[in-house]
Amino acid sequence: MTPLCEIRVFSRRHRFAGTLDVLGVWRGAGALADYKTGDPRDVAADLQTAAYLGALLEMQANGDTPDKIAFEDLTHRYFLDGERLPSVTQILQASGLIDFSKIPGPILLGAKARGTAVHKALHYYNEGDLDVEAFCLDFPEYAPYVQAWLTFRAESGFVLATSLEQIGTLAHVKRYSVRLKRDARPVVEPYENPRDYAEFLALNTALQIRERRKGSWIDLADVA
Repeated sequence: MTPLCEIRVFSRRHRFAGTLDVLGVWRGAGALADYKTGDPRDVAADLQTAAYLGALLEMQANGDTPDKIAFEDLTHRYFLDGERLPSVTQILQASGLIDFSKIPGPILLGAKARGTAVHKALHYYNEGDLDVEAFCLDFPEYAPYVQAWLTFRAESGFVLATSLEQIGTLAHVKRYSVRLKRDARPVVEPYENPRDYAEFLALNTALQIRERRKGSWIDLADVA
């Protein structure tokens, strides 16, 4: 069965969308894991994961499924019933919690390319479709980050879920970021603050107020 990875999630009530990396079972409980090739603090991963889980809970309550949200991979845009929704990262960027304005352009582009390539490779790996040896030979600069995820999977006991029933009650799912480091080692950070989703929603409301008063958020560049 196909594992639950790269899942599109959205909130009809709060009008946002995003893509969570992977759902699984870890340490005896359901787990939402978000892997990063940079420092998770730079992209407010605590609020990101809270937004993904909050949207997933709402979808379950409403009987919604990921196929209801349209996603343009090339432009990283989400559409629900024809309406474009801001992504989780766009909301965090608008708030200032994600701010790469002082990073030189070539470095930022390189980091974004790395994040995109590693995420795609891990998606294929999680589904059993990645030739790891060939990938590492073709993309040696990205190989340590992929190896970090393989190490996490091998050493942690994290099991990819193939159904929501396997995870159990979504409200009890634990949230984590897994930083994939250049030395091929993973660093796990749990997020346990129950106010994380409320804080994200406050930032989303602020963006909606700004849009109403000063114009659209659409020109914001998204980040992986």
